[in-house]
Amino acid sequence: MRHLWLLLLIACGSVQFPGVLTLPEALPAKSSSAAGGGNGGGAGGAVTAPSAGDTSKDYDYEEDQQRAPGNLAKSTADPKVPEPYFEHSDVDIYVPQNATSAKLECPVKNYNAAHHVVLWYKEKVQVSSGMNIFNHIYALDEQFSLTVPLASNATEERYECEVLPNKVRHTATIRFGPEPSTPAPSLLPAPAGTSASSVNDSAAHGRDISLWLLGLFLAPLQLAVTFRF
Repeated sequence: MRHLWLLLLIACGSVQFPGVLTLPEALPAKSSSAAGGGNGGGAGGAVTAPSAGDTSKDYDYEEDQQRAPGNLAKSTADPKVPEPYFEHSDVDIYVPQNATSAKLECPVKNYNAAHHVVLWYKEKVQVSSGMNIFNHIYALDEQFSLTVPLASNATEERYECEVLPNKVRHTATIRFGPEPSTPAPSLLPAPAGTSASSVNDSAAHGRDISLWLLGLFLAPLQLAVTFRF
């Protein structure tokens, strides 16, 4: 019975006083920063995380720029490529009159396949570029030596080997017939210090000796004639 009365009183009280048994509404949760401030008291206050835009004063951006690949590439200078050249810019090649072909060399120095291109010309007309030949009457080897056909009625033919981009040239002139022989050396001239006067003095001295010998030979004859008469 007691329990029934208690339940009845509780039920009546909830009707007359509605807020007695009603649960309090849930309050919005406090932020961790506020909670930390309340619990920490004098421990230094709330701790806030840095935003995306915040930057540290101790961070060195110049060091990153120096380490960037672009700056590293700029600081590295390309090695200088030696310039190609020819020891002789013009040469003459002599072939027999009945020759049908000739082989011409392109003796370039400091050639670099990665930076240079070899061209061949015949009378200003290009016949090759690198290892490519524009006319199959010619032949080209790995050393850029060009084998050319020869016309039967030609007296000479001129070819040029050019190296780009430096534009250095080597001219080879094909001439038909024997190579000119080297001229025979001439007689040795008189020494440069010998003058005409010294030559004349030598001749006069020779004449004096001859007269002295003649006088020496005639002196006994003259004495013999004198004593006889």
